Amino acid sequence: MKKDQVIEFMDSLEKSDKKLASFVKMYEALSSFLTDFDFLKDTLGLTQKDIAEKMGTTQSAISRIASLKTNPSYKQLLKMAEAVGGDLFITPMKDMTVQVPYDLQETVRKLATSEKKSTSDYLEGVLRNAIELDVPATCTGHSP
Repeated sequence: MKKDQVIEFMDSLEKSDKKLASFVKMYEALSSFLTDFDFLKDTLGLTQKDIAEKMGTTQSAISRIASLKTNPSYKQLLKMAEAVGGDLFITPMKDMTVQVPYDLQETVRKLATSEKKSTSDYLEGVLRNAIELDVPATCTGHSP
């Protein structure tokens, strides 16, 4: 099966099964958070026990969150993010939020620093430039 076929199949399952759709909606963001959390945790060489100590909780509490056996509060997720040196960013604009792949993050930080910009400002400029160069005049309402 090709990737597109798998995605189409999963989409059709989600559309036909309301329980599955609800589960996906509920856990998609948490799963993404946990993927990023694990990446940062592993990059820093931290264990769940280290994180728990930083948060003032137990390793088993972290394990329950990591294995999706509990619904963590905003406060717990914020503490987890801070424990690995991250921030917690929540937005209702799901498809308008850009994620930088892990392998490009350090490069983006260096480029932003070299231009004396915040990472966010740097990425906004790159995105604006790319779109302005690529968008046909008919899409923007401008004539050539």
